[in-house]
Amino acid sequence: MCGLNHHSTSTRGISGREVLIGIAILVFLAAVLTAIFLKQRASATRLASSRNLQQWGIALNLHLIDNENQLPEVGRDPVTPEQTAAWFNALPPYISQLPLASLPPGERPRPGVPSLWIDPASQPVRIWDPDVFYFNYGMNKFLQPAKGVRSFRINEINHPGHVVFLAEVASYTPGIGPEDVVFNVTGHRSDKPGAHTHVLFCDGHVELETRALLVLDPAARNADAAATGVSWFEK
Repeated sequence: MCGLNHHSTSTRGISGREVLIGIAILVFLAAVLTAIFLKQRASATRLASSRNLQQWGIALNLHLIDNENQLPEVGRDPVTPEQTAAWFNALPPYISQLPLASLPPGERPRPGVPSLWIDPASQPVRIWDPDVFYFNYGMNKFLQPAKGVRSFRINEINHPGHVVFLAEVASYTPGIGPEDVVFNVTGHRSDKPGAHTHVLFCDGHVELETRALLVLDPAARNADAAATGVSWFEK
């Protein structure tokens, strides 16, 4: 009678080297997923700012229809109800918003609180004076030649689709020039030539523009540049 053969099985524990390899893989995957998440979140944030400017573009076009094609005024600091022609008071009613000067303390735009006035990339603050006016978009100051002088009419601007109307800024600045615009790379402020920002042009459309084109290119300060590229319409 043949005896039964018993095969013994041996188990081998996981070595320390294999544990380290496994941890390294998990760390790598976590880093990759985090990078993807941050990039997607930054893209979503930037898209939200573009949508804000698109709303201001709608308001601009409606304002032009009602005001014989004349652009709103740049306005000045401080914000007052008397500045009825300033863009921050004249445009909001066209998109069912109160003029900035009519917003009561406590309801005025502030960093990090979503609204049409705020770039979603702005960082929230814990302490904020409710009387303070703040917003993240500014009007091209060159569209109104001088204080007390009317702003341009749209038909007085060659190639309005290439002339800046509103752009993203870091803080409250009613009228802006190239030096006031803020730029981003993957959600972080940057001064690199390839950093970008959203711009609302005088014809009401929004585009993503680079610092190289909007600020560093001297031609952007010349009205003639509107024929082929971005212009601040200085004359």
